[in-house]
Amino acid sequence: MAEPKFATDGKLGVEFVDVDTSAEFPGGRFRLGTTTRSASNKVHIYVYANEALAAATGAILGTSFTASAGTTDSTLQTLYAIASGEYGWLEQVDLTAGTVQT
Repeated sequence: MAEPKFATDGKLGVEFVDVDTSAEFPGGRFRLGTTTRSASNKVHIYVYANEALAAATGAILGTSFTASAGTTDSTLQTLYAIASGEYGWLEQVDLTAGTVQT
């Protein structure tokens, strides 16, 4: 999987490798549910992990932009591991092609 390095849609401070241990909004960088597009032309969403999410695995988006572990059929996947109670970025997946959505 190619790793996106930065956002290309004008959002400043986006680093997909970052995992935050506390909510950064208000007064911080991102509100839960913020979406952005990466340099690899993929859509990403900022979420709260309500359980541990392993790197490069499926994830399910729940209410209030909470994420839990999913399956290979999930429409979102993690780029990096996110511990329970932390905040990070998920990448949108195109199930029909079995690849990340562009």
